[in-house]
Order: sequence, then structure tokens, then C-alpha cells
Amino acid sequence: MRFEKRRHITPDVLRHAIPVAPFSSFMRWQIVYGHVNHILDVKLIDRPKYGPLFRFSDYHVYKTLSLLSDGRRKGRKQLADRIGVGEGSMRTIVDYLRDEGYIDVKQTGVKITKKGQEYIVRLPLQLYTLDVQEMTLGQQSVAVLVKGASAKIGSGMEQRDNAIKAGADGATTIIVRGDRLVVPVDYDLDKDQPDIAGEIRRLFDLNDGDVVIIGTSSDVQRAEEGALAAAFEII
Repeated sequence: MRFEKRRHITPDVLRHAIPVAPFSSFMRWQIVYGHVNHILDVKLIDRPKYGPLFRFSDYHVYKTLSLLSDGRRKGRKQLADRIGVGEGSMRTIVDYLRDEGYIDVKQTGVKITKKGQEYIVRLPLQLYTLDVQEMTLGQQSVAVLVKGASAKIGSGMEQRDNAIKAGADGATTIIVRGDRLVVPVDYDLDKDQPDIAGEIRRLFDLNDGDVVIIGTSSDVQRAEEGALAAAFEII
């Protein structure tokens, strides 16, 4: 099996990812959201300030910054349509990101700032779309690496539930325990599914205490949203 060097690109929606060949069927597409050397204590949206009833999540805030990270100015309606939220929710997201200094807002549209670019690159996330139907429910799977977050993982059911709430079919959580990949509570992926464990190791630069969450759905964007929604609960 021949592997290509990872291609580092600016974060954007997965449908803009470039097919990678000739990888195994495990990975049809490849996309990386930056390298991280430390963990940030981060929640993207201040819920008490903006109220409990808004109809969006940390995922939508993150996705807004991702879409803006190409440096081009975009309209709020364009962003709302791409992300899948209403224009009212998008106004709140834009207000929040502007207040934090992550975006510049003018009549001609919204543009990410240098602070916003630096912030999104520093988030402790790496993201891949992959094919692991033998261990997931849906046809599409997206894996997110969260560095150093294993202490926040219990049975893995919390991540599954958060992914389902976000619209995915489910999620599988894998933690790095010493030199082993383990699905909580004690399913040894290296022993029982060594091919999958090996591919995950090739995708990600793993260290003890890291977490990989695989969101799954019939739709790749739903799988991505589920994986990231679960990830944001542990960073």
C-alpha cells in the first residue's frame, strides 16, 4: 500500500476536499485542519450571553470561520445557506465573532481577521473523511482527532448521543491508551481490528491520551457535523 504525503489546506467544507489515490478504501478523501501542539480550553459561543434558545451550535460557529478562512468576503445569507442555519441565527453568529475580533463586518460582507485565522488554526482538531463501514452505522464517516482529551471520555455514549443530536446516525469514540487504540470501555482495536487500527495510526499523529471520534451518517456533512459536535463537548 502506497501512502501520499498529507496535503495541508485551508479549512473548508468537505465537498471541496480533493480525492486521494491510491489509498485503501479506508480513506477516500483527505483533509487536515492544522497541527496543534497544545490544548485550548474553548467553547466557541457564550450561551448565557446569547441566550438558551438559539438554533445553532459550536459546530456552526466553527464552520462559519472555516468558510471564511479563504480570506474572501461573504454575505450573511450566503454563509447561512452554506452552513444550514436561518438568517437570524447567522446574525447572532456574526455578532459573536465580530465581538471576539475574529471577523470584520461591512455592508459588502463578512471577512475573517488575522486573529480569526490564528484562532481556527490553533484549535486542537484534525479531520478526515474515511470509510470504516465495518465498525460504523452509516455509509459516510468523518473522523476527528482531539488532542489530549481522553480524561473526558467515559463510556463513549456521550459522544454518540451528541453526534445524534447534531443530526448524525451515531459516533464511535476511540482513545489512545499507552500504545493501544481502545474503544471504551475496553475493546482493543489493535487486537480485534488491526487493519482499521493501522489505518487510523497512519491518518493521525497519535499520542497517549488523544481521542478519535468517528461520526457516521448517510450524508458526509451530517457525519462531519456529528463528529465535530461530539468533539466540541470535550475541548
